[in-house]
Amino acid sequence: MKYLKEQLKYIQHAKGFSLVETLVAITVLLIAFVGPMTIVAKGVFYSNYAKDQVAAYYLAQEAIEYIRLKRDNITVGEGDIGENSWAVFKAYDQLSVPDGIRDCLIDGQGNENGCTIDAVNSQIAACGTTCPALRRRSADGLFVQGGTGSVTPYTRTVKIYNEPITDPLSNELFIDVQIRWQNGTLTKTFNLRENILNWQ
Repeated sequence: MKYLKEQLKYIQHAKGFSLVETLVAITVLLIAFVGPMTIVAKGVFYSNYAKDQVAAYYLAQEAIEYIRLKRDNITVGEGDIGENSWAVFKAYDQLSVPDGIRDCLIDGQGNENGCTIDAVNSQIAACGTTCPALRRRSADGLFVQGGTGSVTPYTRTVKIYNEPITDPLSNELFIDVQIRWQNGTLTKTFNLRENILNWQ
């Protein structure tokens, strides 16, 4: 009985947490939990952004390398053209030349919206108002401009200018490749610029 009275006395005098103490404890726990979660969320976002930037860089570089390849093949007279000609490469007067870059030239005479380049299928085509998105083939994972495959968030626009712009006979071209993609609700862009010369 004495023990029971002591326990009852202890229970009557024991104090619980006050509302303020409870709120402070919850706040401390939330800070301890939310801080690391924010860091993890930002890490995932920047990791995806870095992955997209690397893909954009390689897609832009692919277009430039394709144009350089076409320049080399035409100016040394390979293929069906059989003529060493920078003008044929630029295809000002020969719109039927399949390997020319006419659709990409921004010169006031052709397409001012740029072009698409499909390096896998060896195709160059003028863009309409906007260029279509790249596709990724499921069989080999390669990026292509048309055909089958899943639509990617990447859009590649290639524009080529004479250097200087007003000189159609110039021996230097300025290539501007822009890759656009959606990262959540944000539209991101990556630009790569390069000059190529008539090295013959």
